[in-house]
Amino acid sequence: MAEKLAAIILAAGFSSRMGSCKALLPLGTSTVLEQEVELFQGCGISEIIVVTGHEAGRTAPAARRAGALAVHNPDFGLGMFSSIGAGARALSPECKGFFLLPVDIPLIRKGTITLLARAFAESGAHLIHPVYGGDRGHPPLISTALCETIGQVEGSQGLRGILAAVEAESPGLVRDIPVPDANILFDMDTPKAYEEGRARHAVRGYPSMGECEVLIRDIYPMPGRGLAHGEKVAELAVAISDLIAAVRTPPPDRELCRVCGWLHDMAKGAPGHEQEGGRRLMELGFDRAAGIVAAHRESSHTPGTLVSEKEIVFLADKMVSGSSLVRIEERFQQKLDLYADNPAACVAIRRRLSGAEAVLQAIEGEIGGSLFELLRCRLAAV
Repeated sequence: MAEKLAAIILAAGFSSRMGSCKALLPLGTSTVLEQEVELFQGCGISEIIVVTGHEAGRTAPAARRAGALAVHNPDFGLGMFSSIGAGARALSPECKGFFLLPVDIPLIRKGTITLLARAFAESGAHLIHPVYGGDRGHPPLISTALCETIGQVEGSQGLRGILAAVEAESPGLVRDIPVPDANILFDMDTPKAYEEGRARHAVRGYPSMGECEVLIRDIYPMPGRGLAHGEKVAELAVAISDLIAAVRTPPPDRELCRVCGWLHDMAKGAPGHEQEGGRRLMELGFDRAAGIVAAHRESSHTPGTLVSEKEIVFLADKMVSGSSLVRIEERFQQKLDLYADNPAACVAIRRRLSGAEAVLQAIEGEIGGSLFELLRCRLAAV
């Protein structure tokens, strides 16, 4: 990060609604607290403060093992405000701003942190809010220049009161930044929410359709023609996934096919657009989608193996011209005609055609019929 930024994770509460220490609940292959520390570490933030209180004897050692600084708040019973103060007082003199994250908001993606840090560096704002669906979420990024203002706010007002007071004091220094991350609004503070959080964690490697809309509207806008093509590729990818699901267990991930079909050309026009699209998605924290988008131009399918979501999206793209279903031979003939005077390009086109034919053969071997005809009938019935 160009600016010296820190993160304060608030883990001092009683976890009364959860019934057990939220920071130490299992999530993925580690714990909630470890996930959050690793999030900031993965974004290049080394100054990470975990404010402890209730069950500090368990939370503090866990924070230190994860590589964070544990700061105890003896007044944690007074509420979140006291923990914010304890964390802010522990910040290094070099720190220019800090992310403030309650421990029960554990599914933030690294892209959200990256976008907020970028806005902080470029805008000169003192308070940056991530926004999804018109609603502000966590974690806000706060300039240390506002620590004095924060210290003057009454503790009874809580976090929202603190941020509202900051905005009232300096409204021109507040920015709202759209992020493709619905998890900024997800509060995991009850057993039911914990179960939902575990389900969300399993699929956070790719965006939901709602998150896709933010991505291609506010982050990397796509032209109408590209959107129409992506929508058709997504439709075909889902249809192919469904055909395979009828004969295979476990089935392909239907939603992963859908979103990657929609986003596969998100960097169209950039040099090496498939790799650039993958890079952008990886930067935003969508690692599962990144690999598929980065590979949609060429197939690396191994003969004799089952096709994955990567091959499904690859082939769906090769069966769409503009926004119309076509046979792959027709699609590639269009390219060969277009580059007829470029022998090197024609060699590459024929190589991709060969790859598409191999994937098509593998899929038709599974579903037991002509993929083109099955898709045509399916789309006609919609």
